[in-house]
Amino acid sequence: MAFYFRPDDVPELAGLSSWEQRVLMRGTFLRERAISTVVLLLAVLGSVQFVINPLIEKFLPTVRTDNMVYAAILVVWLLLLMKARDIILMNQLRPKFAAKRAEQKAAEIAKLEAERAAQAEKPAAE
Repeated sequence: MAFYFRPDDVPELAGLSSWEQRVLMRGTFLRERAISTVVLLLAVLGSVQFVINPLIEKFLPTVRTDNMVYAAILVVWLLLLMKARDIILMNQLRPKFAAKRAEQKAAEIAKLEAERAAQAEKPAAE
């Protein structure tokens, strides 16, 4: 199975605008998103405590005293982990994206058929 890094490359998201991709990826599967957020929180806390802080102490010991630089490092680390989480979720949820797109397409077709049937009944009634 292919692994994608950008939503534009995912076949199940092809043909959607970037806003529609964002809504589908971030707003549809809330349970998966909530679970991944808890995992992300644990990863951030663990990696800061056991990876980032020891590396800073070893290589840049004065950075911890400069609050702005330290905060910037932590924010960048958080954003990198969030991007990694989004990439992993995007690849894991591909079958669900396809199912959701199929549901949306079926709803559109049903709506069009209902409109067509309503228009066909109008001339017959007149």
